[in-house]
Amino acid sequence: MDRRRRERQSGQAIVIVGAMIIALTILGTMVFDVGLAMSDRRNLQAYADAAALAGSRSFGPAGPARANYVALQYLAPSLGFTVPVGACGGPTICPAGTYYVAGYTVQLYDRYRVGGILNYPSVLDVLLQHQQPSIFARMVGYSVVNTGASARAVKPGPEYNGANYAVAALSGDAMINGGGAAFQTVTGPVYAYGSFGANNGPHSTGVPSQQTDYNGTTCPGPLTNQVDNGGGSNGLNYHTTDGNPLLTNPNVAPPYNYDHASPLVAPPGPHYFTAAAAQDASGNWMPGIYDGFAPSGGFMNGGVYKIINSPSLALGSITNTIHTPSGTSNGVNAVAIVLDSSDTGGLDLSQAVLNGLDDLYALGYTGARDPAGTHNFVIFGGNGPTGYTGGVTIGPHAGTDMSGIIYLPQSAYVSDGNSSPQFTGSLIVASMTVQGGGNGAQVFRWVCGLNAVAGQPWAGGLLR
Repeated sequence: MDRRRRERQSGQAIVIVGAMIIALTILGTMVFDVGLAMSDRRNLQAYADAAALAGSRSFGPAGPARANYVALQYLAPSLGFTVPVGACGGPTICPAGTYYVAGYTVQLYDRYRVGGILNYPSVLDVLLQHQQPSIFARMVGYSVVNTGASARAVKPGPEYNGANYAVAALSGDAMINGGGAAFQTVTGPVYAYGSFGANNGPHSTGVPSQQTDYNGTTCPGPLTNQVDNGGGSNGLNYHTTDGNPLLTNPNVAPPYNYDHASPLVAPPGPHYFTAAAAQDASGNWMPGIYDGFAPSGGFMNGGVYKIINSPSLALGSITNTIHTPSGTSNGVNAVAIVLDSSDTGGLDLSQAVLNGLDDLYALGYTGARDPAGTHNFVIFGGNGPTGYTGGVTIGPHAGTDMSGIIYLPQSAYVSDGNSSPQFTGSLIVASMTVQGGGNGAQVFRWVCGLNAVAGQPWAGGLLR
């Protein structure tokens, strides 16, 4: 009896030991291949990081092709391929997308920085996938090992988008009529898809032949002024204020260069549904999202104001809580108003005195940038189906004084001839009609070297 029991126990032990050997073998094979996959993934991550970081530094106004090309150049020696490859023919022809190279799948995506102000991408995503035969795991049915890695990098430093024109009418005439005792002056470059000037020769619009700063001084350089035209000859009247020739350029495409430049309410932006809730203890307007109404009259604290679903955009006699002279930086007290297609009312700026300039630092400045987050905009309406399409009104005897970039590419601007608004910076609208025959003096002052700017000198690099 004891002998038979020992024999049965010995048989069970053999089975258990055999099962243990099989389990340990399977575990060993899996550990080997998992280790192989982990090592491969570490390498892929290093490659993706390097490619994303190098590529993102190569974004520029010419578009993302060079950034994609540089990323593939960084990957090539590590993954065992050469460029050009696939659709990437060189630094000027290299689209984002999927590339199959030497057993690897490389995916490149060009994106826009959240809150960025460039009209070209500045964020690069690099995704790598590798499928290789397993060494031992095929014994238990796993013939391949899949690994992957991804990296995202942002173009470092502040983002700049240069202002091109003191006045721009992107889809019609820039008609700035004089008459009576009125005089109309634009001191910087002009764009008119149609014609620029006045329909009254003796009271034509004045432009200096050299770009002139907000304070009347000549821009460093000096810089030649110009009128760019969307096509054909100019049918209106203008003259140079100094009697010198003015450069004119026909067949220039409209500058929709701020389509991706909207200032953003700092998240999570407070959401206001009533005027009472949107004012602080001193009765000043606070930045945030205004739903169903817009600020009117009084003082605006510095920051970004997003107006949605508003049937009225009559700003009244509104100004910054602290307002610096036109053309100078208002710092943390600068104000930007963002509109969109949900706003159905016309924008009445007849008595508004607002300064949105918060970053006029020279290149190379290494301190804090864009303190109010306005990106140097004072009004932003956007383009396309979500953009603001209402008109802009300047009524008689207006005291309008706006400093900064106004981007309303789908809005018609109409100003009464008996008003004297002044705009300092860049006014971009669909079309412009300044009525003549009154006594107003309508002045559009340039700011030398004006940029839309966002970010800090140290911003950018890899994101995790």
